[in-house]
Amino acid sequence: MEADHHILIVDDDVELGTTIIEQLKTEGGFVGVSVTTLRAAEQAISEQTCNVSAILLDVGLPDGDGRDFCARLRQTGNNVPIVMLSGRDQEDDVVRGLDLGADAYMFKPFAFSELIARLRWLLSQSIC
Repeated sequence: MEADHHILIVDDDVELGTTIIEQLKTEGGFVGVSVTTLRAAEQAISEQTCNVSAILLDVGLPDGDGRDFCARLRQTGNNVPIVMLSGRDQEDDVVRGLDLGADAYMFKPFAFSELIARLRWLLSQSIC
C-alpha cells in the first residue's frame, strides 16, 4: 500500500481498540484512531470528512447501536466502508447490520489477518 489509510475504530473495548491500532501499524499502510462512543465517532468523522478511509464499528456501544449509526451515515450520503464488529452472531443481527449499510460483518473474536484482508478489499472498491 502506497498511502496510509485512516481507520476509525469505534469500540468501547479500549484494549481491543489499542490492539487493532498496534496491528494496523505493524501491517503498514494503515493508521488507526480509536474512539469509544458514537458521539466521538461523529466528531471524528465531521472533523476529517473524507480522511477516514474505513470504519470498524462495534454494534453495542454505551450511547447507542452501531447499526443505527451506520444507517444514519448512509442516509446522509456517507459511503465510507464500514465493517461491523460484534459478539452477536445470530443471523438476524448480521442481516440487520448489512441491510442498514454495513459492507462487512465480523464476529468477535476475529482473526486479524481476515480483518486486514476485508479492509484491503473494501478500500480497493472505495472511491473516497
